[in-house]
Amino acid sequence: MTQRLRPAVSEPVILMFSRSQVETCNVDEPLQLLRRLTEDRQTAIDFCGRISLVVDGYNDDPRELFEVPEVRAYIKRLDQAWPSWFFFLSQADESVKLLESCLCETIEVVPGVTSIDLEQLERSLARHFTAVHRLREALGLPEELCEEVADGIIGMFRNSAVERIEGDSYQ
Repeated sequence: MTQRLRPAVSEPVILMFSRSQVETCNVDEPLQLLRRLTEDRQTAIDFCGRISLVVDGYNDDPRELFEVPEVRAYIKRLDQAWPSWFFFLSQADESVKLLESCLCETIEVVPGVTSIDLEQLERSLARHFTAVHRLREALGLPEELCEEVADGIIGMFRNSAVERIEGDSYQ
């Protein structure tokens, strides 16, 4: 396990959204917390890669979270107000994939296998990587740390990519 991933596993910070928050699309409370993460250099470094996203209240819902319109709308609203996710999200869980699957058109091809709109994903990734770059400049964050974060995110998507299976139609 890399040194950077260790705090995500041993000292995770769970950012939990309740069903009530999601259904009312009330992002005020999480935004207050998220904005505090970017107030100064040391806080940002301390929380780098430690945030795990959890949406509570949908455990009995048979749909994937990205299939729930209210969850998608909630995540999109948060993302519009605060795009700095990649620097802070844990790469030791599904938080990054949850974020992107809610922001981009995503379908479940077969149980456990999803397909995400690649053009939308490219735009979303570019927006989030730009936010990391701006955060690095604003707070004077170590370039090596930001590169390590970016490499990890890119690796996550490369590792989860599956080629189209011959003869299968996903549309």
